[in-house]
Amino acid sequence: MGAGKDVVNRFFAAGLRDDVEAASACFTDDARWIMAEGVEPGTTYTKEEIPGFLDKIIGLRKEYEAKGITLVYGELLEVGDRVILEFTVNSPDGAVLDRAVDVFTIREGKIAVKDVFRKA
Repeated sequence: MGAGKDVVNRFFAAGLRDDVEAASACFTDDARWIMAEGVEPGTTYTKEEIPGFLDKIIGLRKEYEAKGITLVYGELLEVGDRVILEFTVNSPDGAVLDRAVDVFTIREGKIAVKDVFRKA
């Protein structure tokens, strides 16, 4: 497994443990997390804003779990300094509610950019 996949896996594992500090540590000091929602090209969160945003994402994941909504992740693909991850948000009966792709740019073993592309 490449270094990019390693850091992305650590990021997701920390998030699933609700460990905001460990998940945030996976980002470079000048990191950006760009969401698909918001004014074009989307809402951007800086390294300082990422921990608070992660708290919101973890809360949303817990709301989904309580309703039986699941996130299904594809295989991580590493190409050069990029790691790509496709995922779906599925209803309790398995219907796809949302589809998205995360494109991570890796620099020096950390996430420099997490760019989210979404298709609802």
